[in-house]
Amino acid sequence: MEGTATTVEKGRVAEDIAARWLKVHGLRILERNYRHNHLEIDIIAEGPLLTSEGTPAEGTSDKSFLHIVEVRSRAEGSIVSPEKTILPRKQKLLISAADAFARSARCHLEVVFDVIGIETGEHGYALTFTPEAFRPKW
Repeated sequence: MEGTATTVEKGRVAEDIAARWLKVHGLRILERNYRHNHLEIDIIAEGPLLTSEGTPAEGTSDKSFLHIVEVRSRAEGSIVSPEKTILPRKQKLLISAADAFARSARCHLEVVFDVIGIETGEHGYALTFTPEAFRPKW
């Protein structure tokens, strides 16, 4: 990503990379930048549970889940992992937004909250996928 890009532009590029990765690994993108009031979800997708490597989790390939995906872009060398940056307040907001989406879409799939971290550097990027990064307390 270009060094002079704005935070919004960097975020959009990271979300594009994340969406492509999810598609390649068998998920169908339902929404990007879903908004409900002041709440936002980066990516909403449908598909099997995935491992951190992007393969279907054992015993789930025949079942579909609603994936709420938070994308975090960090500079190379960040010491905090992307999933650790989603504090309880942000988790509550994501849970509320996911609930609003599921109700409006009349979606009855089991919901999982995943995180994709995009670490950028001079020579490109590295992607990490954290499936089921946190579990809601409905």
